[in-house]
Amino acid sequence: MRRLFHVVTLSLVIAVGATAWAQTAVEIKKELLPKMKKAQAEGKDLGEAGKEYAEGDKALRDGLQEEAVAHFKKAKELWPKD
Repeated sequence: MRRLFHVVTLSLVIAVGATAWAQTAVEIKKELLPKMKKAQAEGKDLGEAGKEYAEGDKALRDGLQEEAVAHFKKAKELWPKD
């Protein structure tokens, strides 16, 4: 019984800790937003990165946090290097 308690406690600590270290959709968006505005001001076509950013923004507005994170991470990977 005591061992089960320790296993459950450890599992909960790991689960909570992992979510605390993960970036949220809002944090990733804040990181990408200045780059997006700069690209728009320069008239650059961001291609797939721009589409993923837009999808992430839409998912975030719809309250779909996990989907927004996935789209923003994909946009971050596809973002053209400066």
